[in-house]
Amino acid sequence: MPKVANRSSIQMLYSPAHRRQNHPNAAWDFLLFIARNVAAAFEVLHAEGHILGDVNQGNVMVGKDTTVVIIDSDSFQVDANGIIHFCEVGVSHFTPPELQGLSSFAGFRRTVNHDNFGLALLIFHTLFGGRHPYAGVPQKDGVGDSLEGDIKEFRYAYARDGKYRGIGPPPRSIPTSMLPFEVEQLFHLAFTEQGARTARPTARQWVVALDAVRGGLKKCISSALHVYPGHLAECTWCSLEKIGVSYFTDTGVAYVRPVTGFDMGKFWPILELVPLPSAFVFPSIPVFALIATPLSAEAMAESGQLWIRIIAVLGGLLMIAQSMKLVIPAVIVAVLGWQFGSPKENKARADEHRKRKQSRDSAKANFDRLVQQITSSVGPQGFLAKKAELAALRDEYRKIPEMEQHEITHLKNTAQERQKKKFLERCFIDVATIPNVGPGRKAALRSFGIETAADVSKHAVMQVKGFGERNTRAMMDWKASCERKFVYNPSLAFKPADTNAIRKKFGTRAAQIERALEAGLGELKSFAAVSESRKKAALPTLEAAAKQLAQAEKDLSVF
Repeated sequence: MPKVANRSSIQMLYSPAHRRQNHPNAAWDFLLFIARNVAAAFEVLHAEGHILGDVNQGNVMVGKDTTVVIIDSDSFQVDANGIIHFCEVGVSHFTPPELQGLSSFAGFRRTVNHDNFGLALLIFHTLFGGRHPYAGVPQKDGVGDSLEGDIKEFRYAYARDGKYRGIGPPPRSIPTSMLPFEVEQLFHLAFTEQGARTARPTARQWVVALDAVRGGLKKCISSALHVYPGHLAECTWCSLEKIGVSYFTDTGVAYVRPVTGFDMGKFWPILELVPLPSAFVFPSIPVFALIATPLSAEAMAESGQLWIRIIAVLGGLLMIAQSMKLVIPAVIVAVLGWQFGSPKENKARADEHRKRKQSRDSAKANFDRLVQQITSSVGPQGFLAKKAELAALRDEYRKIPEMEQHEITHLKNTAQERQKKKFLERCFIDVATIPNVGPGRKAALRSFGIETAADVSKHAVMQVKGFGERNTRAMMDWKASCERKFVYNPSLAFKPADTNAIRKKFGTRAAQIERALEAGLGELKSFAAVSESRKKAALPTLEAAAKQLAQAEKDLSVF
């Protein structure tokens, strides 16, 4: 057999921690191409009538050109002229739900649909940072006790009906919605009951779907490594970085900020000269000739009963006034009349009043909202709000040099701490021997972004189901053993790449602010004309809302 050289296990690529060490310049499009080629390799094998069977991350090797080679072929299920040579091994967290709990694979015939589960899992790992689709945050008792148990019960953590399944995605994970809906649905089919009953997406379907994504990728201006699907309005990786999650980071290339010609000293005085638009005067709302909606028959009937009891009481009082001798009979008449004319519960009338009041309140809230909306986007208020927003950007822009220098100084002051962190980032959990933490628990940790000793903390580990005090202590002990091996090297304390990363960060932010300010200046200049068009467009809606409010007031007035 040919020797497989100059290739890495697929896990070295889809694991963010491994990729940062060994392939720091690999972006998400590189991973997308790998996923596509894995599917293509499965397609070729299935076309020959063979089954991988023991699908796992260790039998897919990836080259620098994204092509893949599948190894471990001695365990394939091979159809040799009608004679089946069975695959009698398997990795539990790659085993499909319908085969979980099987005591042995000896003599068991695998199908393409079984392989398609493992294929979908490899693709999911590759596109979503090594996370396992069945590892997540339990939302009810009995969920998350073991990865194998959750696979068996089809507890797909990223499913749209995850609440029904009792599990949700881990915190700070890549959302599956970053992919087009059609591709997201392929994962749902692969990991839920439907795929087990009928058929999971085939290797060919994955090739076609991923090629379609490849054909419409976008590149973010903030980083050459920020590549994302074209149907998205915003960069997924920038959104994750805002909450402190970094999957792709430029390293080693000297950053030179492009010359834009932007001069704040000249720009802001020009912006200050833009005239304030005139105040917006709301047109008088026409007086509507409206007729109140009649009360319902039930409310009218109970209203009639109210008159009966009033007349009865008045009659009784009149009898009292005419003769004191008739006091007792008069009281009896008044009481009987009151009881006869008073319903036990004036429910229909109360309900009608409540509904009409709710309708009036809703109409008023809608009218007030429209007035506020128009006021904020038309006339001086909207203009001043936009100008205040631009002033805040100006202030941030002026502070960028100071903030950049502050971070560089902090970088120098924390050299030993950072060097220790980088050392711990090379202590990988997946190759470590940790008591009671096997492949399944390691996959669960990875799904929560815990891949190295640097990621381990008591709080982080305790979030993962299955890690109680005992297993968490084992993780903390392992981290401590890694820390004891660290030796500080002052000569490596401060690298040009570290400073470069900071300069790039603030240079990118400065460029973003410059673009926002220039766009904002154009918006202020056109504000008067835009305000007029917005006003004309809003008036019909405002008038309709006013009429609705007037009608609701009229309907309530009958009470």
